[in-house]
Amino acid sequence: MTQRPPIPNPPYTGSCLCGALRWRLEERPLAVNACHCIDCKKLTGATNLLMLIAKRDAFEAEGAGDVFRKEADSGREIDIVRCADCGTRLWHEPLASPALVFIAAGTLDDPSWVIPTSHIWIERASPGVVMQDDAIKIEGQPSDRQALMDAFTKVYGA
Repeated sequence: MTQRPPIPNPPYTGSCLCGALRWRLEERPLAVNACHCIDCKKLTGATNLLMLIAKRDAFEAEGAGDVFRKEADSGREIDIVRCADCGTRLWHEPLASPALVFIAAGTLDDPSWVIPTSHIWIERASPGVVMQDDAIKIEGQPSDRQALMDAFTKVYGA
């Protein structure tokens, strides 16, 4: 079984590399997901994007960001927000789900508690990627993000 640290109480805060763009999340995330699609690999320069899925109305940002609109592998469009100064990718906003925000976990001030409860696009996972025993694994993009949220609730409770 996967050893997981407890999730700290909100708020959660984070920033870009230079600190010019900061964000704050006032509520516990709805899910912690690792995406293994090609876009996320290229966007992060890593084997996947580890993200917090959260309610948009519990999220706020301060500082200048640049927005890049991208059609994802799933066919959905997202607005990717980067720091206007250092270029760090901090979050993205799915146009099909404006009530949600997807925050890059690596931008957290304290990411020590973030372990995914779901993995998507697993058929594109890089060799050697560790997927937790208690996390769900989904090929491709799920038609509904509720499965990712349900997996989080199953592991951490409501």
